[in-house]
Parts: sequence; C-alpha cells; structure tokens
Amino acid sequence: MKKLFALSFFAMVLLLTATAQKVGGDPDKLTAKEKKAVEEIRQRYSDMKKMISLMGEGPDWQDRAVDADSPGGWPPEYFHVKVVQNLPATGYHEENVRIYYEEEEIPEEIYPPLRMAFASSKYNFAARQYYEEYLYDKKGNLIFIFAQEPDLDTGMWRQMRFYMQGTKVVHTIVRECPLTDDLEVRDLSQDPASEVYSGSGLPTGYIESVDTYVQKAKKIEKMFKAIDEGRTL
Repeated sequence: MKKLFALSFFAMVLLLTATAQKVGGDPDKLTAKEKKAVEEIRQRYSDMKKMISLMGEGPDWQDRAVDADSPGGWPPEYFHVKVVQNLPATGYHEENVRIYYEEEEIPEEIYPPLRMAFASSKYNFAARQYYEEYLYDKKGNLIFIFAQEPDLDTGMWRQMRFYMQGTKVVHTIVRECPLTDDLEVRDLSQDPASEVYSGSGLPTGYIESVDTYVQKAKKIEKMFKAIDEGRTL
C-alpha cells in the first residue's frame, strides 16, 4: 500500500513538473533592464494601436468623427500593399501588408525622412489564415512580434508574443484555443484561450518561429524602404 502511494505521489510530482515546464518561464527572472524594456514595449504597442484605431480613411477623414475628444481622428498615413495570386495546390492567395510610419524629428524639414513604426500582415493559404504584427522603437529597431496561426494537426489557434531587447527575445507568451470551422483570424482575448507558455526568454520550441518572423520583418522593412524612396513627396 505504501509502495502504491509512493508511486502515485511520484507520478503526481512528474505530472505537475511537466505542466510547469509546459507553462514554463518565470517573469521574475527578467532583469530590471529587461522588465523595463517589456513595460516600454507594451506602452508603445498600446499607443500605436490607439493611434491606428483613431486613424481616418480617405480624403474626407476629417469629416468622420471618431470620438468626442478627437473629431476626425488621426490623418491616414500608412503604406498598404496588397498581393493577390493563384497558387498551385492552395488556390486563391491574398496578402495585405500595412506599414505605419513616423516622421524623423527634424524641425527645419518640410518633408522629413520616415521610419517604420508598426506593420501588420494578414494572409491566407487555402482556408488557413495568418496574422502578424511587428512593432518598432523610435530608432526603427524591431522590438515586438505578434503572430497568430492555425495548427490543423492539433486543431488549435496559436497566438504568440515575443518581446525583444536588441536581437534577444527576453519575454515570451504563447496561448492557444480551439479552431472554429471558418478558420477566421480573430482576437483570442475574446476566447477561452489557455496559456501554453508565459515567462522569460525564448523556449527552444519557438526559436525557428522567431527566426522566420524576423526574416519576414526584414522583408517588410525592405518593402518600406523601396516604397519610401519611390514616393513623390
């Protein structure tokens, strides 16, 4: 009986350990500098999303009251690239990339140089839809990656957040929730998503994903530069 209890207790310890390893990470392991970086990233992300939500559309943007405090909202200032293709095996493919920018603070310049501030990319392969966001600091450095993708093998939506300091990921959050039949990209904050990982550093299982997204960010940066150099003003 004692042996059975010991085995049961040992199995429970292993289960709890495995669960802890799955959730993983420890926000308290972040250095003071890294914690500050994460806080600043969250604040900048919040500021950018608010600006985008208030941003008007089209030449009559000022006539459209967004809210009582900011009639007309922000002027529409972004690059929008739409790619439509018919791909082998997957058929119709549409990718929409929006790049939001900021002006360099040069008072004497009427048309000062631009720098990337935020980019979003929404695309599909067959019925699978993907969505990504890339946030940049005021020096044009990539500091945050958000990605949402479907995993048909597990039947789950996977939502990933990677907070960066330099080229290093210092904080990672991964959440999942069951796929819906339409496979539409949606805000997982409105769904009963479970946390797969939340903590310091970058789990080895997501290293390849981050490398892929960083390469995608570099492609968008090249796109931004090409459009910026080609614009009339």
